[in-house]
Amino acid sequence: MVVLSWGSAAIAGTCLPPAPPWMPTDPDDVRAYADLLKRDADTYFTDVERYFRCLDQQRRDVFEQARAVTGDYARLLELLDDVRY
Repeated sequence: MVVLSWGSAAIAGTCLPPAPPWMPTDPDDVRAYADLLKRDADTYFTDVERYFRCLDQQRRDVFEQARAVTGDYARLLELLDDVRY
């Protein structure tokens, strides 16, 4: 038996984009929170890179799934052609 649907839960996205850090515009706030702002920005950019890697992996996974479904569907069409004649 050919299974055509893996279901969207099988490839449900787990990639969550990071929330941008707070960036004050007041120079006094920038000076007062400089260390925290730098740390938050560093963390944000690290999280952005992780997010993009996750999306890349998810894309590869979905591409492989689509390839498998294409093969399954082709076999299904062959079976349907055999049944009609």
